[in-house]
Amino acid sequence: MGIRTYRDFARSVIETLESLGLVYMIGGAFASIYYGEVRTTIDIDIAVLLPLEEAGRFAQAFEALGYYVSLDAIIDAAIHDQPFNIIDAESGYKADFFLIKPTELERSALARRRRVIYDESTGAEAYLYSPEDVIIYKLKYYLAGRMQKHLRDIVGILVVQGEALDFDYIERWAAEIDASELWEHILAEYRRRVQQVT
Repeated sequence: MGIRTYRDFARSVIETLESLGLVYMIGGAFASIYYGEVRTTIDIDIAVLLPLEEAGRFAQAFEALGYYVSLDAIIDAAIHDQPFNIIDAESGYKADFFLIKPTELERSALARRRRVIYDESTGAEAYLYSPEDVIIYKLKYYLAGRMQKHLRDIVGILVVQGEALDFDYIERWAAEIDASELWEHILAEYRRRVQQVT
C-alpha cells in the first residue's frame, strides 16, 4: 500500500533524515503552513548538509522506502549548485533538496533553525527555518519568479506571528538580497490592515 497523505510522506522523509544523522532544515510551504496559514502543497523543501561521501547512503535509505532518487542527480546538484528531489510515484508527493552552501545567509539560517513539534497528534518533531528566514527566502523566491504564492505565504506568517517576529533581522537581510522595497511595501500593507481592525 502506497503513501496516502502528504503528512505521512513528510514524516517518512524527516524520520529518514534524522536516522541518517544529517543536518537539515525545512522551509517552503511546509514551514509557511506551520508558522502561518494553511494552503495546499505536494512538495516539501529541505536544505541539507550532505557530504558527497554520504550520497550513496542517502540514496539507498530513500530507495528502501520505495521512493525514486537518483545518485547522479545528487552528484550533479553538488557540482552545479542546483536542487535534486525524491519522489513517491504513487502519491506524486515530492521532496526538493537544496544543498546548504557556506554563505552568510545560509549560515545564519542554520544557526537560527528551530526544533518544533510539527504534528501534535504524534508529537513528531523536525528542524524548520525560523519564521524570519522563511520570509527572507520567500522574498528572494518572489523576486526570482514573481509567483504570488510566496507573497501569500509571507502575509500568512505576518498575520499569525505578528509582533513576535524579529523585524530588524528581516529588514537587514531584505536589504542584503535587494528586497527592501518589496518588504517595506508588504509590511506597510500588513500594518495598515491591522490598524483597521483594532
